[in-house]
Amino acid sequence: MKILGQRRSWIPLACFLAAAVLFYFANRAAYKGYFSDDDLVNLTWPTFIGNDVYIHGLLSVKTDIRNFRPVGDLYYRYLYRAFHLYFPAYVIALQLLHALNVLLVYLLLRELLFSSVAAGVGAVFYLFHAAVVEIYWKPMFIFDLLCATLCLAALLLYIRGHWLLGLIPFWLAYKSKEVAVMLPIAFVAWELWIGKRRWKRLVPYLVISLNFGLQAIWINHTLGQGNPYLLNFSFGLLAQTISFYSAALFFNMFAGMALLLLPIWLHDRRLYLGLVVMISLMLPLLLLPGRQLTVYWYTPMIGVAMVVAAVATRTPRWALAMLLVLWCSWNYLILRQKRPGILAEGARDRALVTALRDYSKRIPPVRAVVYENIPDQIHSWGVDGAINQVFGAEVQTGAADRPEGKQAMGKLPMALIRFTAPPLAVQGLLRTNDGAQPYIRFTELVPEWQLGTGWYDQGSRLRWTMPRAELILHRPEKATAFEVLAGMSPGGLDRDGPAEVSILEDGKTLGVQTLSQVFQTLRWNLPAAAAGDKHISIVSKPARQGDPGDPRILGIAVQALGYTPF
Repeated sequence: MKILGQRRSWIPLACFLAAAVLFYFANRAAYKGYFSDDDLVNLTWPTFIGNDVYIHGLLSVKTDIRNFRPVGDLYYRYLYRAFHLYFPAYVIALQLLHALNVLLVYLLLRELLFSSVAAGVGAVFYLFHAAVVEIYWKPMFIFDLLCATLCLAALLLYIRGHWLLGLIPFWLAYKSKEVAVMLPIAFVAWELWIGKRRWKRLVPYLVISLNFGLQAIWINHTLGQGNPYLLNFSFGLLAQTISFYSAALFFNMFAGMALLLLPIWLHDRRLYLGLVVMISLMLPLLLLPGRQLTVYWYTPMIGVAMVVAAVATRTPRWALAMLLVLWCSWNYLILRQKRPGILAEGARDRALVTALRDYSKRIPPVRAVVYENIPDQIHSWGVDGAINQVFGAEVQTGAADRPEGKQAMGKLPMALIRFTAPPLAVQGLLRTNDGAQPYIRFTELVPEWQLGTGWYDQGSRLRWTMPRAELILHRPEKATAFEVLAGMSPGGLDRDGPAEVSILEDGKTLGVQTLSQVFQTLRWNLPAAAAGDKHISIVSKPARQGDPGDPRILGIAVQALGYTPF
């Protein structure tokens, strides 16, 4: 019998390892994803702020109106320092933490005296649920993941009698995600139905909870109606959020709400405790109609796992095996439906970072980057975060039509950019002077106001001129030459021969250069002159007729021109 017992002791471990392997193969596509908008922001300032900010955030008894969650931000801080933008490392950390949580759920259920089979069923339910799949696919939900870890640790310590030690993970759970403020209700339920009703040990938990809870209610009165974190106590909106989260749990609104009816048929105090844990941790989310995401079930699902384990105790093992196979298969099918959307979001944000990185290679270092538009389905904070990742955390960012963007325009040298698609790319204007710029590239953003008469093809990467074209350019003090990257059509070159191109600076000629190739760089050495805005004229001879069907009289085609170096 002893040998048989030793053999059976390996069964939970073997089942756990088998479930882990299946989980990996079901979710291995997560490693092909990429950071979200929120991640790109969280990979900037949390990585370089001082340790004192974290220490203050962890120890402060005040509710942070900036929504600073120091425990989760430490994940970004240290992973970024070790791996920078190597995305798979972040997913490995997520999935290892999730595996730890599954183990903690199993230990918690065993602590509640569930059999190894019932506890295993509850743990498998927690292991793989399509509603929360993003928790181990997207780093942005690290706050919920760590909150669950710490809530589980607090529950285990409290139930085992280490209530004073349990205050540490409870405090840190709140510093991960604010839903943990409701966890003391679970301790009250434990003492009422299962524990020895030692109410005094609940006092510090309740004091902490009331401290942060009352502050949150007070701050709620100061939030505007459009704020997604505004707690709403409207019955109509509450019914809406209840329906949303009920449908997400068992993929049917009525199936989710049916959990509340289980005590009618199943009289198990552990079931009651699970329902209280579920409801208490879900309650703050039900009051946030502006933040409805199925992934938020992750922490309240600790209570659902208790309920599942309680039901499993009254279910034949053959039925449990069948239900688990059906449950995992059904969730896998839903995961396959969700996977393309998640990967598409990652590809979109990866393209944003890649486009910015490609542009950064074309310009010298800048102090600010201001954007005129935002790519589709990307938020402004995602663009800000991506810019800081590529150009540096110290670079000031902002939208051109917002105060922070207008302020950044004065941080010279700076880049004014515009996103184009498809494929996603960046056009930019390097501003080294607060006014007219010294160099214009028609492959990038163009300060059209600097161009006068004689220009065709607005918006084109190659702009044809008339035989005479005018523009304003700023001549820097250190400019030594003026250059034009120019060309003409092969047919025009054969028909009309080379072009004689002269540049006039404030009416004074810089000389004549011959354009004799389809594409050629022309350069004029500059005579001594004062820096400042200059009126430039481009004169080309002979005048050329456009291609058949083009009635225009042309000069030369220009890709870029201006003073150099600067």
